[in-house]
Amino acid sequence: MYGWFFLFYFRFYHKEKPEYLKLALNSTVNQSLVPNEIVLIKDGKLGDELENVINSFTKDFPKIFKVIELPENRGLGNALSIGVSHCSFDVIARMDTDDIARFNRFETQYKFLEEHPEIDVVGSNIEEFNNVPGDLKRFKISPENHEDLISQIKLKSPFNHPSIMMRKSSLIKSGSYNGDILLFEDYSLFLRMWMAGLKFYNIQDVLLDFRVGDGIATIKRRSGKHYLEKESKFLDYAKQIGAYSSWDVVKYKTLKFPIRLLPAPLVLFIYNKFLRK
Repeated sequence: MYGWFFLFYFRFYHKEKPEYLKLALNSTVNQSLVPNEIVLIKDGKLGDELENVINSFTKDFPKIFKVIELPENRGLGNALSIGVSHCSFDVIARMDTDDIARFNRFETQYKFLEEHPEIDVVGSNIEEFNNVPGDLKRFKISPENHEDLISQIKLKSPFNHPSIMMRKSSLIKSGSYNGDILLFEDYSLFLRMWMAGLKFYNIQDVLLDFRVGDGIATIKRRSGKHYLEKESKFLDYAKQIGAYSSWDVVKYKTLKFPIRLLPAPLVLFIYNKFLRK
């Protein structure tokens, strides 16, 4: 029943923290269902500490790890798209380099996809943490069924991106990742998947610990004029592909753009008070 899937993708670049990467990789090889293949995408040159972590795992698990080296930094979307072509099996699990997969994550999601061939992408709920898993006791909960997930897709991404497992064939059908939609690589992908008629599901268990730190740095990356410029380009793209109408764009901007210009501590308070459990 099990065994024919891989963990595609860890994409990482020189700013990653070696200690976080080590914890993330440890969580993938210590699973109730260990992946057949773990693809590491080196997005440009790395420092010695990161290289040492990678070399340690490739030495201990030579049959599992596949390292793809990009000579220059290509950015998240391009790196992930390139990584797809190096995947050997048809089930892909996504994860970031500073997150921690819970022991039964891969088995739970893989079993679900085997038992539900009509589902193309399955995510899970996540627990956010600062220094160690559980220290914030804060959860990001997404709806369960396809209809509920897409009911909000014109205002927010339907999935916790690092938690998803999906079928490679479905990913290719929807055009894979787009490196031109900076900071919205995952959201734009889910829009294309939805428009291609693919089916979503979100397991209501927490299967991933998601590192957010104190939250301020994350808020700063997702606010200000620099973010609004990229968000506007994302909205133009969503309208171009027919996912959003002109009214959808107006509604999105009215509800979300003012928040981007608020002070980060205030945004963090709103985020934690009303958007998390």
